[in-house]
Amino acid sequence: MISYPLLIAILLGALAAVFLLVRSMQRLGLRAQFMVLLGLGVTISFILLVMVQAPRFPEWLGVSLVVVVFVASLFGTRTFLRSLSEDERREEDEARRELVQNSLDARLQKPMSPGHTR
Repeated sequence: MISYPLLIAILLGALAAVFLLVRSMQRLGLRAQFMVLLGLGVTISFILLVMVQAPRFPEWLGVSLVVVVFVASLFGTRTFLRSLSEDERREEDEARRELVQNSLDARLQKPMSPGHTR
């Protein structure tokens, strides 16, 4: 069986890795953020599988890892949804600017009426 200090080191290492991963999500694109969330979900599933299949796997370690990954996935989901809304807002602003520019261009290109004098 793995020694107790090594199990603590594994737990702390996983905690630090998941924390850094979620903190760095803000700089990633939407597709990469979604992949991080997908990876966190797969990690929870793998930890639960190992807890059930391994006869001597310490339950406290498995529960701790699942809690860490679950809480991190909540923050990751929040970051992903915030980035998604900002991206949609940017697209709407861009479309609105294009619409205003097109309407101004259309008004400028209208030919003058025959009875209009300068």
